[in-house]
Formats: sequence, C-alpha cells, structure tokens
Amino acid sequence: MQRHPCLAPYSLTNLERANAIGRAEPQQLQGAPAPHGLSIIILTLDKPELIIPLVDSLVAMAPLFAQAGLGFEVLIGDTGSTDPDVLAFYEQVPAIVTVVRGLSYQFSRCNNQLFFGHARYDTALFLNNDVIVRDQPDSLLRMVRLLECRPQLGVVGLCLFFPDGLVQHAGIDVFRDGPLRGFCFHPHARAVLPRQTAESWESLAVTGACLMIRAELFRAVGGFDEGYRTECQDVALCLAVQRLGRGTAVLNAGPVLHLENATRPRGSEDWADRQLFMRRWGTFVDAFAL
Repeated sequence: MQRHPCLAPYSLTNLERANAIGRAEPQQLQGAPAPHGLSIIILTLDKPELIIPLVDSLVAMAPLFAQAGLGFEVLIGDTGSTDPDVLAFYEQVPAIVTVVRGLSYQFSRCNNQLFFGHARYDTALFLNNDVIVRDQPDSLLRMVRLLECRPQLGVVGLCLFFPDGLVQHAGIDVFRDGPLRGFCFHPHARAVLPRQTAESWESLAVTGACLMIRAELFRAVGGFDEGYRTECQDVALCLAVQRLGRGTAVLNAGPVLHLENATRPRGSEDWADRQLFMRRWGTFVDAFAL
C-alpha cells in the first residue's frame, strides 16, 4: 500500500513487540477470529475506594451484555498494590474478572501487555480506575452499539464529567494557531454541556481514561506507542486509527464521572511526551486536522 508522504512512519519497535506478545495469546485465539464481546482493561495501584466499587459496577453490567449475546470480561493490571483491602478483594473476584499482578507501571506498556496477552474479545475498553460508571449501567453497551452501527468508526470515548456536573472530557482537539499550535487540549473542559447536545459527535481524539477500540485496529497499529511515558499515547492511538481510515467519536451516555488526577499528582505535565508527540505527529496534524 502506498503511504501518503505526510504520514509519520509506524513505530517498528512497538509493532515488533506487539507481534511477539500476540504469539503468547490464549490458545483459543490462535488462528481464529475473536468472539464478539468486550474486554475491559484497567490499570490500578491500591486505592480500594476506587477499584472495588468500579469492578463491582462493571460486574453488575455483565447480565446486560449476556442478554445482548456479547462476551464480557474485566482485566485488572495491578502495578504493585499492598493495600490489604485490595488484596482481599482480588481473592474473591468472580470468574469474569482476571487480575494480572506484578506489572511495573508504564501506561502504554502495561495496557499492551494486558490486551495482547489476555484480551479475548473483538472490542477493548481501556478504562481508568477513577471513572465512575455506576449510575449509567448501560453506558458501555451503548459504546459497543455505536461501534456496531457505524462501521467507519474505530474508536469511541465517553463524555465525562466532574462531580460538580461540569464537563471534564468531551473530546480532544489541537490548538489551531498561536505558540501552542498543534498541541492537544480539552476544548470543552469546565463547561456546561448544552441540553441540545447530540448523543454522539466526531472528535480528533478521546482520552485514554475511557477509550473503546476495535481489537483488530488496536492490533493493526501495534497498540499504544510505548515511546510515551505518561501523556499523548491516547491521542497518538486515535491518529494512528485515523491513518487507517477510521474515525473517532464521543458518546454522551449521561453523567459518567471522572475523578481526574485521582491517581496522578496535579501539575505533573510531561512536556517531553508532548514534544515527542509533535515530532511524530506534527506533520500529520498539520495536513489533516488544521
């Protein structure tokens, strides 16, 4: 396939690593299409007040997926928890929950390990442990349905809110001019979502705090780019999917909360990652987004 001259090259190291992990997939997936369903992938460290109610909320969604004829699993990647409540919880999780321990935290690498090594279904959701879906039990099923009814989409994110009701995330865009031209931002952060807002809308990218993607596309781009330490890997993933001809959309499924930075210190922006993003994707953004 001829590559557009403006397109940045794939990260060969990342693709090679994805292929290596893929060879270690569960035996039932070898040489067979993934069954229709959702694999939810969560990274966590301690924080019983976050991970326990989140997993309980997800497990409560399982009957909805079963009624729809969809598979459902929760994959927890633990990066070194020592909290006794968390450890005790792990010992009693139901069969649809798998806990993978002993991970050394790096967002892209850990999520890749869980997906390529353990995910069974044809759709994956990468979910932060500080997202609260309890009050919108059909939100994840609605995300899957949006992907099903719009074949041109590759990625779906949720509109997320702060506890005070203001918007935390309604899509990601880039600055169109000025000194930050090309850098990413949340254009509707701390705004009130208008009542007339559509149920879903297209966006340049969505946050990795709640990012659903077709598994075939995640494999095709080699997963999250592990060159990023803490930031930009979600936007880079969405752009890589766009490069394959699929779009990204945001779904408003009601007040799903995101306790932003609940597990990350405030003011810890990673400018090295942002500069890396501009080196790898600046030309693409200039050609196709600005």
